[in-house]
Amino acid sequence: LAELQREVEGLVTEQVPITADSPYDGRPLGDARVRTRTGASIVAVVRAGRVHASPRPDFVFHEGDTVVVVGTAEGTHAVAEILASG
Repeated sequence: LAELQREVEGLVTEQVPITADSPYDGRPLGDARVRTRTGASIVAVVRAGRVHASPRPDFVFHEGDTVVVVGTAEGTHAVAEILASG
């Protein structure tokens, strides 16, 4: 991803933690509708050292997950806001 980011101007990646107070802790990825709302994509979730690439809409987030987001800086920041506060 880092190499792709260098090659494509305007593309960024962000790692977003799922915290205990996230409204998405215990809820499926599809509930967040991040792609529709921001244009950014969740490309992976890291849980307990294991990478879940291209998670499906029914993938349930849990506290401690790290969500890997790709998109514009504005889009990835918006995803972080959604996952933090709804």
